[in-house]
Amino acid sequence: MSKLTRIAAAVVSLSCLSTLAQGPPALDTFNSPDGTFQFVYPETYELLVGERILKATQGRHAALPVCDFSTALACVIYPIESESETRLEAAGFSVDNVPGIMNEAECVAFGDEHARSRGMQSPPSSLSIHSRLFRHASAIKKSPGHLQTSDFYRIFARQKCYELQIAVSISDDPVLQKVSTSNSLGDGRTNSARESLKLILSSVVFEKE
Repeated sequence: MSKLTRIAAAVVSLSCLSTLAQGPPALDTFNSPDGTFQFVYPETYELLVGERILKATQGRHAALPVCDFSTALACVIYPIESESETRLEAAGFSVDNVPGIMNEAECVAFGDEHARSRGMQSPPSSLSIHSRLFRHASAIKKSPGHLQTSDFYRIFARQKCYELQIAVSISDDPVLQKVSTSNSLGDGRTNSARESLKLILSSVVFEKE
């Protein structure tokens, strides 16, 4: 059994916990064209690459896109099946190539203009995913009536700076808001979307150089 197959099986097992009686979802695999990275995702989620990142609908509202066409190499959109009783507007996982960075120290420091423009909320911390060390930072973006929370995970591989992003856009209407608990977005379905995207993150494998 290959390493990716074992990872996929782990994601299926974790997904079973969240889908309860619905059963495990069927999975697809994305492999980057140059073989640098790969990840698995539920086949009911929409994979966007190339021009489709720009042209496809990213959730219910486009006020705060969850994938950046200018930098994203691949993007997975969480499906929103119902608009009722939820603040969730869009959610996505993406792998981006951060431009203009030529060394590891600059990549993982989040000190570049690309990172500064998003207003990071806290100093970067370290996280290991399948024996590869990533640097994690988070940010919050607002526009009238909308709010987006993002988590960024950076790694320097094959002389490029890669950034994995989980972005969740929600309604910032006080009428729809519920009491938030620690590490909660204040809405059960929205929290579930973010946790599902974290499962995709946990499946990412960067090839050893």
